[in-house]
Amino acid sequence: MRILHVVAGLPAAGGGLADAVARMAREACRLGHDVTIATVAGRDDPLASAAREAEAAGVRIVRHEPSAPRAIYFSRNMLRRLAALAARADVVHVHSNWTFPVWWGCQAAIAAGKPLVMSPHGCLDPVRLAHSAWKKRLAGCFDQRYLRQADVIHATSEAERDWIEQYVGGGPRIEVIPIGVDLPALRETANPAERTRTALFLGRLHPLKGLDLLLEAWPIAMRALGPDARWELVIAGPDEQGTRAGLERQAQGLGLGNVQFAGPLYGAEKDRAIANANLFVLPSRSENFGIVVAEALAAGVPVITTKGTPWQEIDGSCGWWVDVNAHAIAAALAAAMRLSDAERAAMGARGRALVEAKYQWASVGQAMAELYASVQAQADL
Repeated sequence: MRILHVVAGLPAAGGGLADAVARMAREACRLGHDVTIATVAGRDDPLASAAREAEAAGVRIVRHEPSAPRAIYFSRNMLRRLAALAARADVVHVHSNWTFPVWWGCQAAIAAGKPLVMSPHGCLDPVRLAHSAWKKRLAGCFDQRYLRQADVIHATSEAERDWIEQYVGGGPRIEVIPIGVDLPALRETANPAERTRTALFLGRLHPLKGLDLLLEAWPIAMRALGPDARWELVIAGPDEQGTRAGLERQAQGLGLGNVQFAGPLYGAEKDRAIANANLFVLPSRSENFGIVVAEALAAGVPVITTKGTPWQEIDGSCGWWVDVNAHAIAAALAAAMRLSDAERAAMGARGRALVEAKYQWASVGQAMAELYASVQAQADL
């Protein structure tokens, strides 16, 4: 099967979407399919490490030089060349919303009479739709039109399925397939009694991530543990919308001396940070999936996250799934930090087993390949 992925960008600092698309393509290539990713990027622009790995595995990445207006990832080069790529494909898979490559990728697939798969990747979350709402209502004229013409819409969770149905108004077929993760080798980590333990957040520093709630919760949890508690909170990730400066002011105002802002971490450095953590925290107000939860569980690290994410299945087994407020997060932090290293390790082992059973890229890639085959078969009828 010839599969064409269309995504606005695969930047080196891209994280979630860039990694998901590249690894999805890599898995399809591993299964023997002919896979191309069309994206907007300059000839010398660095790509995400996952994209480079996919290219090394045989995925063809076609760059299209960016043009103004860059805010919507417009490319005159893509405008001219994408139709030919779509005509060659058996299935066209378009990722995200609100940008020119999405609209033009959908139009190219429809014009060529090719099956169209669309993955919003959380863009239709009502919380996100409320941000810059008038721009998204304007762009939504295109997005709704193409979503309704898609052969299938791919959701990453049941929560995202609900958002899609609410936005599109019913009609298109929606299939839920999670994002996958690679299962890393477990690292032996010494935990001497005197060592300071680490609670880690890793992701974009953005208001939706709920880091203000985490900073408010942290001193409440530390007071509950008492003066002898040896824990630090590490907040790692790229800054967006000037969020870091506000968080640093909040931490200073709360007198938090055991909070570290580590900046963005990628590749092996990111993997080491997760593997060395004793606890992972994702306090998001809203997530369509939350790939870092799966990555932490895969590394054997128990997780605290909120009911703004779709991770109810971890609650009471390999983590905590709590209300989106500082006191609920603080209670979970205190409970997690009171456990012994052995008890947290046992939770982490259950989390790793969950990922091994449901969220490895091999099984997710197979499910996506079966989805492509089904839409291609339907188109041939």
